[in-house]
Amino acid sequence: MSNLKSLLKNIATESPSSENELEVYADSIRQGLDLAAKELGIDISMLDYEVAQRGNSGLFGFGRVPYKLYVRALSEQEAFADLNDLDQKLSKNISDELSREFTDPNAPGTFKVRVTKSGIWFTVKPPKGKGRKVSIADVAQKMDHLQIKDFNQDLVKKSIAAQSGKPVRIGEWVPNIELDGTMYIEISDDEMYAMAHFEPPRFSGRHMELDDVLHSLKNAGVVVGIDEEAINKYLDEMNYSSPLVAAAGVKPKNGTDAYVEYKVRVEKEISFDNDDDSVDFKDLNLIENVVVGQLLAVKRPATNGVEGRTVKNNIIPVRPGKDIAIKHGEGTILSDDGMELTAERNGQVILKGDKICVDEVLLVQGDVNNVTGNIVMMGSVVITGNVLDEFSVKASGNVEVRGSVQKAVIEAEGDIVIRQGINGRDEGRIETTSGSIYAKFVNRANLIAEKNVVVTEELLQSRVDAGGTVFCNGRRAQIVGGVIRAGDEVNAKQIGSDSYTKTFIYVGMNPKVLQQMNDLSASLDSTAEELEKLELDIKTLTSRKKRSRLSEEQEEKLQLLTDRQAKLTKRHDDIVGEREELEQYLDMLEHKGIVCAEKQLYPGVEIIIKNERLPVQDPYSNVSISMKDKSWVFGNYIKPDSVDTMTSSSRRRR
Repeated sequence: MSNLKSLLKNIATESPSSENELEVYADSIRQGLDLAAKELGIDISMLDYEVAQRGNSGLFGFGRVPYKLYVRALSEQEAFADLNDLDQKLSKNISDELSREFTDPNAPGTFKVRVTKSGIWFTVKPPKGKGRKVSIADVAQKMDHLQIKDFNQDLVKKSIAAQSGKPVRIGEWVPNIELDGTMYIEISDDEMYAMAHFEPPRFSGRHMELDDVLHSLKNAGVVVGIDEEAINKYLDEMNYSSPLVAAAGVKPKNGTDAYVEYKVRVEKEISFDNDDDSVDFKDLNLIENVVVGQLLAVKRPATNGVEGRTVKNNIIPVRPGKDIAIKHGEGTILSDDGMELTAERNGQVILKGDKICVDEVLLVQGDVNNVTGNIVMMGSVVITGNVLDEFSVKASGNVEVRGSVQKAVIEAEGDIVIRQGINGRDEGRIETTSGSIYAKFVNRANLIAEKNVVVTEELLQSRVDAGGTVFCNGRRAQIVGGVIRAGDEVNAKQIGSDSYTKTFIYVGMNPKVLQQMNDLSASLDSTAEELEKLELDIKTLTSRKKRSRLSEEQEEKLQLLTDRQAKLTKRHDDIVGEREELEQYLDMLEHKGIVCAEKQLYPGVEIIIKNERLPVQDPYSNVSISMKDKSWVFGNYIKPDSVDTMTSSSRRRR
């Protein structure tokens, strides 16, 4: 005898009631059996019953008719006959659970008998691995427990042999309301769930079907969220140990609040992108630059949300999302509908409080160093400290450095002002594509300006290109060493030194044209050198080919060299043509340009105006040197016309 049978036997034996039959009125069969079991003091499984009168719930409480049951206590023998089936069912459920959890590779075959209105259905599933197959004896015992006598034994045998897992109809259903399974619907307090509770059939009684469940749900007022797939699956498993969630309401979805989606970076973060989690402190990218018309932010509107529905189709209200506005400041334009924000000007995007602004001037407090990284700005930049070695500042506007610039790079489209000077150590480079450069002193640096270069003190051992004037005329102003090239004029208090330092002064031609000429000459030299080498290699292979047959690899190499020679010859001829055109253009230019030294011009200085050179052999003072009709003209020092303008501009920019 199983543990379950033993337990129920003890309960039956210990029952103190001597009464064994009751007449019970209740709203359902289950309720009646619960009342009888409580009255008799025994377990519900020890009861047998007969429905004397079918109940009816009526309409809105009217016309209600209760169930009338005759309930009696079963004898131990009667009870255990039914418990054999119950024990097997529970054991099977436990076995199924264990098999699902642990997946026994040698699980035995299983079978199922399901009684419905359409008939008696028999299903056999094959075993796994070396598991035991379903036997006829197993099925016979089951049929005996279910008290099913009239069924097609041949179909049962064929199903056992086929083990297809598909249900086969083996007999007719014999109605017996006393044995059929029952159910009732329980709706949660919030009406979000409808639970179906099932009372399994007894013996050959009929199992509940989908239509039964749908009918019960309808009677309970459930119309939303009915899960027919889950219901069918539950009924097919015939495991009634837990209730079924037959329907679920639709949960409401609250509206989402409106939010601003930034199309540019407004939060400054340092990212660790390298494999070793290190940071390149020169390229921190802390500045977010934008151009006119660039989209800065978009408002994503609030949503109203989706109303929920209970299983009884009652509406569950939702909270709509809250609206917000894009807060904007200077340098931005908000669209008429308030949905888009664009840049009104070039500059840096910054947040002032919670307002988005585009600032044309970036103020860097302190030095440009590992803290700031390299600076790239679509606007102007003001640096209150210094620009340290190996860092760079690039701006589409002006750049002002209130300290000094070391071995660094500064590029701008506007003016560049260095208050304390430049110490470039031969690698520092300052370049403006459309403005002027102003500095207190310059030492071993490279300066390139579209307009003027103005230095108030020393300009030492540097390379300077200015489209207009190079002016150096402070109290200690002097140009010593290096190469100075100006389109119009070089004007200084002192040029050269008493130690005769080599200093080259080019005037009268735009440095860009001179640089272009130098680049063409360098390209011509390198092309001629490569052509000479190619000609030698081709000559060697051609001579070898005349003496003997070349290998396939050598033939291929000869062809490649010949093709390269043809292309390079064309490139050489093009460069020669470009240089000749440029030389013709230079010949057409006047010999303009002037070099002025207010106090002293020392030997060691070489002045070049156009293609004419003048090595200074003797010291001069208060002198100006120019050229007319290919002759050198010496005169008194001439103050530049724009000196007042440049001086005041330099002071104003400080």
